[in-house]
Amino acid sequence: MLILSVLGLSTMIACSSSWLDIKPDQSLVVPKSVVDYQAWLDNTSKFNNSSSFGNMEVSADNLYVPDATFNGLSSAAARNIYTWAKGNDDFYEGEGSASWSDAYDKLLQVNVIIEGIDKVERASDPTGWDNVKGSALFYRAFYHYALLAEFCGAYDEADPLGIPLRSTANVNDKMQRSSLKQSYEYVLSDLDAAAKLLPLVPANKLRPSRLAAWAMLSRIYLVMFNYPAALQYAQLCLSSDDQLLDYNSLNASANFPFDRFNKEVILSVYIANPAILSQNNHVIDSALYSSYGADDLRRQLFFRINAGLPRFKGGYFGVANCFVGLAVDEVYLNAVECLLRTGQLKEAENLFNKLMITRWKTGKYIPVSFNDQATALKTVLEERRKSLLFRCLRLTDIKRLNKSTDQKVSMRRKLNGNEIVLAPNDPKHVLPIPQKELLLNPMTQNPR
Repeated sequence: MLILSVLGLSTMIACSSSWLDIKPDQSLVVPKSVVDYQAWLDNTSKFNNSSSFGNMEVSADNLYVPDATFNGLSSAAARNIYTWAKGNDDFYEGEGSASWSDAYDKLLQVNVIIEGIDKVERASDPTGWDNVKGSALFYRAFYHYALLAEFCGAYDEADPLGIPLRSTANVNDKMQRSSLKQSYEYVLSDLDAAAKLLPLVPANKLRPSRLAAWAMLSRIYLVMFNYPAALQYAQLCLSSDDQLLDYNSLNASANFPFDRFNKEVILSVYIANPAILSQNNHVIDSALYSSYGADDLRRQLFFRINAGLPRFKGGYFGVANCFVGLAVDEVYLNAVECLLRTGQLKEAENLFNKLMITRWKTGKYIPVSFNDQATALKTVLEERRKSLLFRCLRLTDIKRLNKSTDQKVSMRRKLNGNEIVLAPNDPKHVLPIPQKELLLNPMTQNPR
């Protein structure tokens, strides 16, 4: 009966003209116990598989699309996203945004779960109850942050253009954009609450945990330029789990060298890759590919040569889909960057070398010395890009680096004989809200 109820809610979401049109039939929502709500959360096709995030990889500078491939794309929205187009009144040209609808679909469901579990006596199963409530709060933070990363600019306390926050399952609540500061504070509050409820280590890597909450807090505080807090949560996470995968132990000739639940994975989440991220459509940026040394194992593990050109082979999801979950290597890189930015160069050097030696052929890595903060930071940011490739983090990094003063990034594409340039801090780094949503719920559109 629970499965039918969840399917019924999902069907109403899929058939709705807008996620705000959903009016759940409460007679269908029958979960009544901790076990019922945990079963809902364990629907991995819902909470561990997303249509969000992918546009951020398409919009970044890790790849390009050959002219013939671009000209053959059937999706006008995909072409607009890839070329950082200004667009017309409807940027998505009638297609809508899968990122927007998928995230709010998930937010509706987690709010139903939060409101439902609050009606269940915690004393009936305290450990299970805490896991349900903590997991739902984690996912509410995770998917709100997905929206912040795609539909908002770099963090600025004075920016009024945050996202519409969904804190209840009542779809009749007024839809309006919160400020960016309010949006981030809401996400941080949910993660703080989740960390207090979740177990340190989950029953499996498809479930949130305290480690996942700390890793997520580190990620978010980093983009907020709060380096001491980002470092604090990275160190909390690493104090409990700092295991690294020795890339020498992997089979570089395998189609997919990484195990889906390898020791570095904290929480496994993946995306349905947009067409441009298909192995047959994209090509890795030539300068990026050339930056991997001959003895750098990532060169063989991350890429395959197809039609004479490098393509992304696959990462921590185990196949070609982009891994957008949380992993120990990202936490290491967060910690190293924050140590540098807070003047702790020796500590950053030690941690960086501990990570990087596992990425190179045995005996070939030459440890680096961090004697100058600016030079060290440049090295670490380059390695961050090379290590976290196709995790849909690059665009967020570009936006935060452009907001600061030290490492601005201009992006360029060559297409059909023309060069397209996206200058630092250009508003086109931020994708528009779908036009349908604005017609139903008037709010300020992102400038293009």
